[in-house]
Amino acid sequence: MRKISSKDFGNALSQYFVIVWKELKTIFTDSGVLLILIIAGLGYPILYSTVYLNESVDEIPVGIIDESATSTSRSFASKIDATREICLVSCINMDEAIKKMKRREIHGIIVIPKTFNKDIEAGIQTTVSLYVNMATFFIYKNIALACNYVMLDENKNIQIKKLSAQGLTEQEALTSAEPLKNQMNILFNEGNGFASFFVPGVLVLIIHQLLFLGIGMVSGTRREENANKKLSQIENPLKKKVQRYILGQGTAYLLIYSIIGAYILILVPRIFGLPHFASAHNIYRLMLPFLLAVIFFSQTCAVFIRNRETGMVMFLFFSVILLFISGLTWPTSSFPTFWKLFSYIFPATFGVQGYIKLNCMGADFSVIRPEFIALWIQAIIYFVTACFSYRYINK
Repeated sequence: MRKISSKDFGNALSQYFVIVWKELKTIFTDSGVLLILIIAGLGYPILYSTVYLNESVDEIPVGIIDESATSTSRSFASKIDATREICLVSCINMDEAIKKMKRREIHGIIVIPKTFNKDIEAGIQTTVSLYVNMATFFIYKNIALACNYVMLDENKNIQIKKLSAQGLTEQEALTSAEPLKNQMNILFNEGNGFASFFVPGVLVLIIHQLLFLGIGMVSGTRREENANKKLSQIENPLKKKVQRYILGQGTAYLLIYSIIGAYILILVPRIFGLPHFASAHNIYRLMLPFLLAVIFFSQTCAVFIRNRETGMVMFLFFSVILLFISGLTWPTSSFPTFWKLFSYIFPATFGVQGYIKLNCMGADFSVIRPEFIALWIQAIIYFVTACFSYRYINK
């Protein structure tokens, strides 16, 4: 084994810093890459957070057709109107309600039948019909929840009146009508808002995709500029030290996104009131292997990027896939085995899961140890594959 002299170490360190400097210079002199890595990195989180700023869908206009027109039906309708989710709009008949629904003036229709009051007094089951526009799932969910809660409460009150009339005390009647009391405790998202559920995971995906696209654009540009389609003109002394080249390039992106990433994952949630339970220290601990894994993953994929536009195509192709397989919109426990294994290819999968547990659910760092270890394993594997990728392209 050849002994490494201080001169060799100094030369290697000097070459390393030259590579870092050249990569930073390339990034900041290429307007397209600068737009993706810096401007989009600063703007995208603000855009997504602003779009979902209102969190929940409240006071949804819903048509009400009260065919009963009695004090009982009016009381029932007023309770629905008093909910946070629904704002009732009076309609004369179904034809008028359908026209309003087609014009998007209302998003649902509630029909109280003529026999509503008579059925209740006779102790006969009555039916309140609910028609909801299913085109928007959250609107449907809020309307259905509001109506169901009011109906359950009304059923309880009717039952209490009947039992009280039979001679039971108020407390006995209440216990009989509601033997099991329902107490809902919403964890980790008290406002039941869409932004608190969706945006934190998207912030991690933004980092993943912008780094992937930025590195892809740089790699594609280099191959376009070289007639032999090589990824870079690596000097002869570095041809056998390609790992130094990979580390140098990776350091340049790491330096930039250690700042941009902190802005996205630490500052943005605080600005927009999104869940932010984790300390900056713990987020940085998670962010380091995540950024390294993403950078080396992107450098590995450079073997498939032959021009500047290819990176954009791959970016668009993977964006929707990553949204689903990250476990953000559907629990990973319900994934088929193939897609669960397929999701392990991408650093975003472990990054999203780790960040949500840490920053949104207030988990201790020991809880996200599996994701933390998985990201370090990915970083090591993709560093090795990136070295092979660069050797293959530049041989």
